[in-house]
Amino acid sequence: MKARDGLVVPDWPAPPNIRAVVTTRDLPGASKPPFQRFNLGVRCGDAAADVVANRAALVEMLELPEEPRWLRQVHGIDVHDADALLADVDPEADAAVTHQPGRVLAILTADCMPVFLCADDGTAVGIAHAGWRGLAGGVIEATIAQLGVAPASLVAWLGPAIGAQSYEVGDEVRAAFVDGDPGDADAFAPTQPGHWTCDLYALARARLVRAGVTRIAGGGFDTFSDDRFYSYRRDRETGRFASLVWIEPATVRARTDEAVTADAAGDALQPVFARLLGDAFDRLPPRVRALHSTTGLRRYRGTAEVRRGAGWLSRLCGWATSLPRAADATPVEVEIEASAHEETWTRRFGTECMRSQLRQRGALLRERLGLATFEFALSADDGVLRWEPRRVLAIGLPLPTRWFRGVRAAESQRDGRYRFEVEAALPWVGELVRYEGWLEAVDE
Repeated sequence: MKARDGLVVPDWPAPPNIRAVVTTRDLPGASKPPFQRFNLGVRCGDAAADVVANRAALVEMLELPEEPRWLRQVHGIDVHDADALLADVDPEADAAVTHQPGRVLAILTADCMPVFLCADDGTAVGIAHAGWRGLAGGVIEATIAQLGVAPASLVAWLGPAIGAQSYEVGDEVRAAFVDGDPGDADAFAPTQPGHWTCDLYALARARLVRAGVTRIAGGGFDTFSDDRFYSYRRDRETGRFASLVWIEPATVRARTDEAVTADAAGDALQPVFARLLGDAFDRLPPRVRALHSTTGLRRYRGTAEVRRGAGWLSRLCGWATSLPRAADATPVEVEIEASAHEETWTRRFGTECMRSQLRQRGALLRERLGLATFEFALSADDGVLRWEPRRVLAIGLPLPTRWFRGVRAAESQRDGRYRFEVEAALPWVGELVRYEGWLEAVDE
């Protein structure tokens, strides 16, 4: 185990493109007692805004390629395939797997065991939430099966969990294991009639070995006695720490040997839109390409026509995302401060100001706008740059993607000017906003 600035980094023989980390309470965060500092669980009683702030800080601190794929854990054995289409809400599962670089898998715990798995060639990772119910039910075996990788080629790491010296259970827990395999009796020691200490690490190792996984590292923690970690058995009302694992995308993989080609270095320094669109970026009209090609600070001016929905729900959604007010022809000023990693757009429609941050998250463009976060797929066809929503979160919680089929944006060039069109409508709410207009660079 390696400790680093409030994080625990697994010390396991994983390939260099595999990233894994465990958070602790020592990280600076927004949560108040008894969830102090860096609680990442949304279902344990903490203030939602504080958890959202902590999750956002986690993404920024670790420079994650995307927001973690959070699960609704129920102490079961279902395994989420993170390479499938994005779920409308956090999927109900206690494990997840991926073969896709940039997919960040996450498990939340506060005494249960996170079990990390990776293929020794760096092509697959998985993680399981293994309390006694999950272990007895077969969550480790289900995760291995879902990975679709030969067990002998897997490497495992057992993360922070309650230690045997602190974990006393009843006869029913022991029976859940020993009735299935008498050899599991070695993981239990009697304390008083009907009670036993339970060694989750021994049980997990036994199940991994029986499944064909022999390279197993980690263990030796005790979340009950180690106050770096949240512990439900110790505190009852408490937060959750996160265990994360992902395959690092090649474009941002840490350089450990200085052997980076010029092409790879150039890709990493491209502006966000050029990097996401690839060769299609060069086919965009000159005005659209120019707006997205320059780093540093650029200013634009123009006019826009803005139409807004009239219902109270529409007005509430407009307030939450700082949408502009309705106007037939309102002056527009846009400032774009861009680096190779992030862009900040400040849009002023008359006296109204709308600010958002944009950056790459895997193959998607992620935009934070007020209390909402959108992840868009970009496409460039027939001289038009289109944004289509693929994932939407409000205060950090996923919303059904089907609600946002009426949200779209397009950029184009007409009459020598950069043109923009944005429309947003929701089911049961109707039209939120529709605005279109033109911009020119201030220095032109």
